Amino acid sequence: MDEFETNLISQCLAEFGKDLLGELISFGKLKSFEPDEYVVRQGQLVRNLPILINGTVKVYSEEDGLPFLLYYINPGSTCIFSFAHLFNEKEVSFSGITEERSLLLLVPIYKAREWLLKYPAFSEMILHEYQKHYNDLLETTKQVICYNLEDRLLQYLKTKVAINKSTELVITHQHIAADLATSREVISRLLKKMEKDQKITQSPRKIKLIV
Repeated sequence: MDEFETNLISQCLAEFGKDLLGELISFGKLKSFEPDEYVVRQGQLVRNLPILINGTVKVYSEEDGLPFLLYYINPGSTCIFSFAHLFNEKEVSFSGITEERSLLLLVPIYKAREWLLKYPAFSEMILHEYQKHYNDLLETTKQVICYNLEDRLLQYLKTKVAINKSTELVITHQHIAADLATSREVISRLLKKMEKDQKITQSPRKIKLIV
């Protein structure tokens, strides 16, 4: 890695300390991903533990051709499902795809296994991410079981606003429908109702959250 990449990793993962950062820089590989590019695809074998340096990654599962949004990964984080494959060679049951141009540090699985025992800071990160994404999954499950679709849609928009740090989202109705496993027509109807209720405003390919 060059000096810029080394500094980037050191700033993003400063809590890891000098020794672990040195190993991350030596064994990890920085890779840039374009928007809507797969980091991992459902059915593949995991060869690397991905750590997001910048950008956003959407994690979802697909059943019968229908995608179902699970959660998002933010900078400095990795994926709960990747942890489950640190100690086995099974194909993954999820996909990770970039929401925007993103940079990820790909750590070989065999080194990640070694660092779990060698570095407490790495183990703490794994446990913290596991708890965080486990809570995300519980929240997703609760929304599906307990909330109606309009409530889920509003929560989805709030999550996107938090990720993008902007109340104005550049997003299509079809994109939202795919994330919420429903039809574009249903989403369009709900967004029109939410606009009438003054919760959002809309323009072509843009939604602004007011609530």
